[in-house]
Order: sequence, then C-alpha cells, then structure tokens
Amino acid sequence: MAEREVHVVSVGDGYQTEDYYALPEARLVVDRPGEEIGLVLLDGGALHWKVEATAGTIIGEIIRSGPGPTDSKVTLNGIPMAGVQVSGLPLAFRPLGSEFRTLVEAVTDSMKTERLSSFQGVHKATDVPIRVDHVDTRTEGLSRDYLSRRLGENHDLPPKIRDWTRNQGGNKDFTLVFEETGITLSSPTGTRRFAISPDVPDVLLPATAVYDPGSQMIYCITYGDEGYLYSVDARTGAWAVVTDLDQYDAAEMLYDAESRLLIATGAFSRPGEIRIFGLDGRRSSIFIPTTSFPGLTDLFDYGNEHGPPLTPYVFSDGWLPLEAVARRDGNTPVAGDYRVYAVQVDTGDVRLLSYGND
Repeated sequence: MAEREVHVVSVGDGYQTEDYYALPEARLVVDRPGEEIGLVLLDGGALHWKVEATAGTIIGEIIRSGPGPTDSKVTLNGIPMAGVQVSGLPLAFRPLGSEFRTLVEAVTDSMKTERLSSFQGVHKATDVPIRVDHVDTRTEGLSRDYLSRRLGENHDLPPKIRDWTRNQGGNKDFTLVFEETGITLSSPTGTRRFAISPDVPDVLLPATAVYDPGSQMIYCITYGDEGYLYSVDARTGAWAVVTDLDQYDAAEMLYDAESRLLIATGAFSRPGEIRIFGLDGRRSSIFIPTTSFPGLTDLFDYGNEHGPPLTPYVFSDGWLPLEAVARRDGNTPVAGDYRVYAVQVDTGDVRLLSYGND
C-alpha cells in the first residue's frame, strides 16, 4: 500500500436536524478505494461528525480538533469513535494565512507526512455530505515547505539589486521621527527638529519619512483624507508639498537619488499598491494583489487582519526589492518570519528571493 493520504476538513457550524436535542451535524463521505486515509476534522465545538467510508476505503486514523471545547463527537459508518480528540488545532477555512500554516505544520508533524492530500473548509455545513474523493495536487500551500519551489533566480537582476540582495542593505547612520507637528532628524552630527510651517497643509496622520544625505532633503508622506507628500529642506527647514496623494494610503517609502523618484508601497490591505512620484512631475502606479507575493499571506491572519507592509530598499532598471516581516508585537521585530521579493514595477512580475520562518 502507498503512503497514506491525509485529508483535512474544517466546519464552522453544523447542520441542525429536526432533532433539536441532538448535536448539529457535519456529514462526510470518504471515497478513496484502495487508499489508507488519515482524517483531520476541525470544528468550533458541539458538532457531530457523521463519517462514511465507501467500500475499499481504509480510514486508519481520525483526529478531531479545533480551538473550542471538546464536546463534539465522531461516528464512522455509524460506530462511535473514541480517543480521537486532540485540542488546540486552529480552525482555518481556506489554505491561506498564518493559521493555516500553523495547521499544516502541526498536522504534517503528527501524521508524519510532508503534504496534506486535500483541504476543505465550510463555514456552515448542510444536509449535503462533504466529499473527500481526490488528492489536490494544485494547491501549493498544502505542502509543508512549498516556498522552496517558488524561489526565483536573481542572476539577471541589475547589479544594484544583486548587491543589495547579497548584503541585505546596510545600517543607516540617521533616524527620522515624523509627527503631526514636524519631523526630527538624528545623525552622528546631532539632532535637528523641523517644525511644520503654516504655509503647507497640516499633517493629519504621519505615515513614513526618508532622508537623502546627498541633497539633504527629507521626504515624508501622510495618509488619511487627501494625503500629502511633503519635502523638507534640512539646510533651511523649508517645507513644501511635492504632491497630494488623492486618498492613496502609503506605508513605506524609498527615495532613489539617481532617478529622483520617490517610491511608496501601500498601507493596510493593499501593500502591493506601488506608486512612483518623480520630482519632475512624473507619476506611475501598479497594483499587485497580496496573493501574488509567494508566502506573504503566511505572515498574518489573512482575511481577518492587515498584513505587514512591504519595505522598499533600492531601485534600478524598474526592479524594486521589497521585504515583509511578520509582526510580533507593537515594535518592529529584529528577527522572525520574513519574505524578500523583487518586483518589476513596469510589468508586475514578482520573484521570491529569500524567506525565513522563525
């Protein structure tokens, strides 16, 4: 017999039968003749799993789990199953997000396999049975280490990008603190404060700021309402508006001195909304969905919270390296799960260059 298959089914709420004293039901038909099956059944508690196996299907192990209480029960072909309760597995409904990655790691550890054979999630069961009748070979995220197959080449990237990839950037010798009342620049030569001047729009919600030591210019960006991209001359303290943002919300920004471009990545649910602002008036933008960045949804509870921002570092020939780091607490973590991409801003091509899981 070949290696056993491991199928996972998640159900939020069961189907209430006419017997209101009975547990709500989730009906499951496993139709894999000639295969040995491991089943992982996830629910929110208080559910009766009614599992039926077709002729020739061998169910060798059943695990029932979920984040809720363990008052659910499982019957297989009408026979109550004992000893199947395992506490603490997350209740995921689609093969995306940090909860699902936790589930994959826990199940593959327990079942001694490298891949789930299938995953199905329904928020509410009906009287129509859920069927487990095939192996899903298309959903990459069912594999424990699916990202290793998504790593892209970087030999054809511009030298500036390859150099950054090898060195992973460098240490800045200055810091910026952007607040509603102004901006503070700290460097080895001292700390300077630049109060916002009355001739520019008030800062509503500060987002981020960058400093170019060559030109001694600071650029800062806000979100909320219209949003503005400001410049501050560190030599004179003069503030100016580079452009309004037309309600674009930015999370991170890069200034490329060679091309005189300011490149911003999106905030909140749209980290892949990249906008480029030229100091000569040029404008361009591209939107890349979150799911087009391999492994980005692993870093947060996709569908329930906003993901981490994509931080740009250098820019050359249309290529932009971006890094996302999973949040650990209110402070930026120094280590943890991360993903590094290279994006071609003219075409939307995305490459995964490196990744790490804590």
